[in-house]
Amino acid sequence: MNSKTILSKWGFTKQGIFKNTKGEWYLFFQILLILLHLLPPYPKVENIAFSINTTLIIIGLLISVQGLIIVIKAFIDLGENLTPLPYPMSESSLIKSNSYRDVRHPLYKGLLFISLGICIFSLSLIHLILLISLAYVLKIKALKEEESLKVKFLEYKEYIKEVPAIIKNISYLDWRS
Repeated sequence: MNSKTILSKWGFTKQGIFKNTKGEWYLFFQILLILLHLLPPYPKVENIAFSINTTLIIIGLLISVQGLIIVIKAFIDLGENLTPLPYPMSESSLIKSNSYRDVRHPLYKGLLFISLGICIFSLSLIHLILLISLAYVLKIKALKEEESLKVKFLEYKEYIKEVPAIIKNISYLDWRS
């Protein structure tokens, strides 16, 4: 399958890219925020005791690795239903098992864990701002996605009531209706 076929299968169109008809801009902002995590830490913290710094590096790396594992499992669990846009493909099915049994948006949860880990091990104000910005963009994208899923899958309305959105017990990231 060539890249043009895959992009059209996911719902990308020239018009959509310019007018954000299927949430393309949310995806672009998400990608930009993820790439900005490659920036060096700022401000640079150099006067922290070695043991505290080492501990924070280990904790941050462990959280990021956990996030990466969550992302990989969610990708595998979605299988053919995977699309980067916040609209389900026409031939998709609703996945409520494995990673999606305990959280509705495990990919977003994993991305936030990776971002949090980077923020912790780099002790960077820039990365804290990136984490907060990424949480904001992912919530908007998830809410947009859920509008479409409610229309396509009638059982999604019940699923929303039972399963946390991104991170359980954090009200901004757990909007159950």
